Amino acid sequence: MKQFLLSVSPLYKSIFIYYIEEKLIFFEKSVVFSLAGFRLKSINFRSLKATIAFLYSVVFFVLLIIVCLIYYFTSYYNFLDNHTRSSQQLTKIISNQLDDTIDQVNAYQVRILESPDILEYIFEQADEHSVTEEWQFRDDLYSIVGYNYEFYHMNIINLEDSTIHTFGESYYYMPYTITYDAMENIVIPTIELDGAKNIIPPSTPCLHAPREGVPVISVERAFGRYPLAAKTAVIEIQIEESTLEDMISDLLYTYDNANEQVIIFDKDLNPIYPSTLADSKIKYYSSLDTEHKTRFQSAFFDTGEIVTAQTSEETGFTTMVITSESYILKNRLTYLLICCLSFLGAFGILMFTTYRLARRISRPITILKDRMSRLNLEQIDTETDSAPMPSSFSELDVLDKAYTNMQHRLKKSLDDAVNSRTLTIHSQMMALQAQMDSHFLYNTLTIISIFAEDNDDEQVASMCIKLTQMLRYITEDISKDTTFSLELAHTRNYTDLISIRFGKDISFDYQIDTALGRIRLPRLIIQPIVENCVKYSRKPDRILKISIRAWIENGFWCINIQDNGDGFSKETLDEIDEKIRHFNLDTENPVLSINGMGLVNIYLRLKLYYNDKFYFKLENKTGNPAEPGGVSITIGGKLQ
Repeated sequence: MKQFLLSVSPLYKSIFIYYIEEKLIFFEKSVVFSLAGFRLKSINFRSLKATIAFLYSVVFFVLLIIVCLIYYFTSYYNFLDNHTRSSQQLTKIISNQLDDTIDQVNAYQVRILESPDILEYIFEQADEHSVTEEWQFRDDLYSIVGYNYEFYHMNIINLEDSTIHTFGESYYYMPYTITYDAMENIVIPTIELDGAKNIIPPSTPCLHAPREGVPVISVERAFGRYPLAAKTAVIEIQIEESTLEDMISDLLYTYDNANEQVIIFDKDLNPIYPSTLADSKIKYYSSLDTEHKTRFQSAFFDTGEIVTAQTSEETGFTTMVITSESYILKNRLTYLLICCLSFLGAFGILMFTTYRLARRISRPITILKDRMSRLNLEQIDTETDSAPMPSSFSELDVLDKAYTNMQHRLKKSLDDAVNSRTLTIHSQMMALQAQMDSHFLYNTLTIISIFAEDNDDEQVASMCIKLTQMLRYITEDISKDTTFSLELAHTRNYTDLISIRFGKDISFDYQIDTALGRIRLPRLIIQPIVENCVKYSRKPDRILKISIRAWIENGFWCINIQDNGDGFSKETLDEIDEKIRHFNLDTENPVLSINGMGLVNIYLRLKLYYNDKFYFKLENKTGNPAEPGGVSITIGGKLQ
């Protein structure tokens, strides 16, 4: 190492010596500071250990609090979101179950009224009081609803002779007198529906109750002797409130939502479940905007609550599931307890670890200070010959190894500094050389064009100018974008030079929309495609025709380049398509060099520039033996 340092230039040598001296001064200051702390330890037992332990404890204490708070709030609000989604799902299920129950009752009524025997008995045979006919009538009803029917009670009222047939809780046929309220609230509205079902809430008395005090939901339907006859009878099927209660309790238990309250009311704000629901609660909950929010402050209790709602299009019933904040608070306290216990456990481990760390860091360093004072350039490249400090498994051994490792790291840092500086100077020289080479090339082309002009050779002068412009364009940073006009000018320079080279064997047709001039697009995406057409499509037995068209369509700029060559083979098209489909910009880095600018390269640069808002289409055009179709390549990008 010493010979290497003495062999470098005086400037390098002074830099390295200054660097070493700075390292040594910094390390000596650190040692003196640590030594002062060690001496203070002989006066105050806790000076070094306690200080380190306290600092680490404070830092980790704050970090632990932040982590616990983040966990607490994240877990709690995740619980709220999950509970809200669960309540919304439960609300839909309860609403659908209620709809299914009403649909089942509706199906019973339709099948009963479609039975000719039942209609004949009601309108023609019932007044004969035949026991045989009456039993046959009940058998017909059982054959439709089954022996385990899912409703509470059924009444069939003949309005012509004012009689009633009961089925369910009681079975008899008797005269029946309709009250004024029943006529106004049930019979007349049901007849006006002309055979459609009419759902009566528990708050409205039914036509006939087999037992007093049993709240029921009644499904009414008017009918006549024949389908198109006047409606002179009403069938009523009752659903007991306890049936809804059992259904809702089972669903709450199944979804582990036993702490929720369920309320159901119809479109006229009549309570469906529970039947004793107060009007004030119905008005309050029906006024909530549950479509846009689910958390509200209760108007009846000094707590918050989660409210989810579902309105049935079939029955018009609104089902609400309400969760009190007391249940939410219980879960909140559970998460808080978990956070506190986790914090206490982590803090205990932290304190123990910090104390052990402080013990290992605290050490006497007098011997190391003496060894450091003898450190110089001649010794920097050698390993220390000092014997290990006489303290088994003590902090002095750790410090001794750290000092030895520091010597090696210091040597490595010096070597890295030398290599880094050498590479930097080399890179600067290469950059200057490259700059000189390119300027030499441009200047030489300019001199040639001047000589050509002096000799009245305008074609050679024009070629030199065009070639110089092309070289300047392609040697600029390809990662920078350009304008369409500059990209088109570069392409025209290329086609002009190719036209001079091949003469009448090649022709170019430009059809360009002038509105494209100022749009921004990636550099070198038109000329490489034209160059590929010239390179692979030119044949000695025919004139190569290449058309370049550009236009604006549906917010995109579009460029189509087409030739009359033989086109791509199927294997080539498949290979290009395979590269495009399997290339992943997140894991692979496309090589965007100027040389070898292929179609896949252009596709990837369009993807990088426009972020999927671009157009790339490659196809073979259909032709004939006299005039081949050739290749058509269309690219485009979103106007910005």
